[in-house]
Amino acid sequence: MIKSKKLVTIAAVCALTTAFSFAQEVSFENKLSSNLVDINITDAGSETAFSGFENETAVEYSSDQLDMGLTVKFNISKEDDDSISIGAEDFVDDYFIEFRPIELLGLGFHKGYAVAGSYLPCLDGEIEAANIGSDFGLFIRPIEGLVIAGGIDFISYFGKENVKPLFNAGAEYAVGEMVTFGAALRNIASDDRTLGAYASLNAVEGLTINAGFTYNGEIEDYNIAGNLINAGIIFNKDSLGIFADAVFAAGGDEDPENELYTAACVSYQINDAISASLSGSFTTDFDNEDSWAIGLCPAVDYMINENNSIGASVYVNIMKAEKALSFPIYWKYTF
Repeated sequence: MIKSKKLVTIAAVCALTTAFSFAQEVSFENKLSSNLVDINITDAGSETAFSGFENETAVEYSSDQLDMGLTVKFNISKEDDDSISIGAEDFVDDYFIEFRPIELLGLGFHKGYAVAGSYLPCLDGEIEAANIGSDFGLFIRPIEGLVIAGGIDFISYFGKENVKPLFNAGAEYAVGEMVTFGAALRNIASDDRTLGAYASLNAVEGLTINAGFTYNGEIEDYNIAGNLINAGIIFNKDSLGIFADAVFAAGGDEDPENELYTAACVSYQINDAISASLSGSFTTDFDNEDSWAIGLCPAVDYMINENNSIGASVYVNIMKAEKALSFPIYWKYTF
């Protein structure tokens, strides 16, 4: 059952989108995807399971005074007792609102803002600690290219014993279109605070180089944690795309987390409708020689028309004790 506050959120976004549609930039995407089957292979044998389906719907609206977005997700999956479940505990996966009563100032609600230089193109995401947004935050843009942000996450307490409020702050400055610098501080008042400094270089046409350092950072998808040194390369020329990620967790203390994640991807636009790509990743914990994992994923995407596209791939994950295989497919509708 969807909670009432989530229904209010959805209704509000729909109403506002309609109200401002005469002067809007609206984007919409619905993606239905599945891994079809998940196959796990060990020395003891193999197991095959239906992976179910996931539907993700995202809508965004942007104008001079207002930006907002909403993402909802639900799953269709097979349970251990062979029943079929439809739905999601967190139906509203993400949302944000930023309104600007004056050009200088923006008030954000759950508005994320990842500073440039933290983006990892193969992972297709930013380092979480590089987010200078908050559940309630202010965005100040005093001059062109400069963004200064500060705010608190919910729930924050003031004056409560042994509990610190969740303060966040940071800034980003773009020097023309050549280079962008940024810094982020999250949960400043707590002992588990994160600090980060990042830069993105765009001096060569078609080439972007990202780099940064994060104190007490984490990349949950690849079990990386610690003081992170990150780098990313994005290169696009004509029909060819080359992308690379690398994250190293410095420190050297023995712990259960991985210390290295690296990935690369090559894509090629065969014609207006068809593109192909090959990506691979590698992770390891230098304290445990058996912890390594290699991922490989060849993929093909086909654009049916300007609104509809489909894709298929094969994902292989190879570890010492286990191998995993799946066959991701998707259908996406956008406008």
